Amino acid sequence: MQKNNPVPLSDIANARNIRKMRSVIKADIKSCKISLEKVLSDKDTYEKYIANMKLIELVGSLPGYGKKSGGKVLAKLKISSCKTIKGLGQKQQASFIKYFNIKL
Repeated sequence: MQKNNPVPLSDIANARNIRKMRSVIKADIKSCKISLEKVLSDKDTYEKYIANMKLIELVGSLPGYGKKSGGKVLAKLKISSCKTIKGLGQKQQASFIKYFNIKL
């Protein structure tokens, strides 16, 4: 029988902080306080909070989109809803940027 190794408290606090910041970023995008371009172009924010986020969560946080309409957009772009943002291929990334008219 294997022993469960406890997760260090610093890792738990870090994960909690990342989830909190992601929810703040998504709320700011939804309320138009911050643009998708700014979120994706800010290197520190992107690397720390956004890169490992599911693409469907990001699209769902855009004004006028939800999970269902975001899923339809991703299907139209031939991108799996399970993809993370940094997990996009070059063609998928190009089609996403073109569809949402993002200037990086």
